[in-house]
Amino acid sequence: MKNQLLIFSFIILPAFCFSQNRSDTDKESGKLQLGVRSTFSSFTDAGHNGLGTGGQFRLKLGNRLNTEWFADYIKTNIASLAMRTDYHIGWAVQYYPLNNIIQQGQLTPYIMAGHCFDKTEVEKTYGNDGPLSRWSSAVTSGLGTHYNITDNFDISLSGLYMLHLGDEIHVAVSESGNEAEIEEEDAHLGGHLLFSLSLNVYMGDLWGKQVSN
Repeated sequence: MKNQLLIFSFIILPAFCFSQNRSDTDKESGKLQLGVRSTFSSFTDAGHNGLGTGGQFRLKLGNRLNTEWFADYIKTNIASLAMRTDYHIGWAVQYYPLNNIIQQGQLTPYIMAGHCFDKTEVEKTYGNDGPLSRWSSAVTSGLGTHYNITDNFDISLSGLYMLHLGDEIHVAVSESGNEAEIEEEDAHLGGHLLFSLSLNVYMGDLWGKQVSN
């Protein structure tokens, strides 16, 4: 039942994100931003967390609706016995329920939902065993906010839950903490939290002209 509710929420949230007023759609449409990001990923491998870096760009479709396209490179050290590397490439839709237009000195919260393709590689730190890898995808949903240092520059913080669809690679650490086994698991629903802190700069308007309220 829990998994069914999760799937239902991921289906419903993107539909809500697109429910903006027609009168709002032309005011900031076409606004392009480029950014860099740091990521913190909470995985289930014996409670170890990953740190990474990446980049993104945003393209606004309306003054309440934004899109974000991102790529991440994340490393997770698992008890110094194995190393997990994750590559993410994906997109998300951001909906601003409170503030219409990003302005200097203002917090601009948003809800977001999207999709991500990812590749995982896991290799033991010691031994001659080759790395195991797999491709999968995930649906994502979460919350975030921009803090607008200027009208053209912001710091953003977001938290996403990534629900993976596909096979998984798991590292089992022995009770003694001296050994690890890399295990392949069949397709099942499972996920993790991904937190991102990014710096984003306004680059220009691809179409139309920005209009302030």
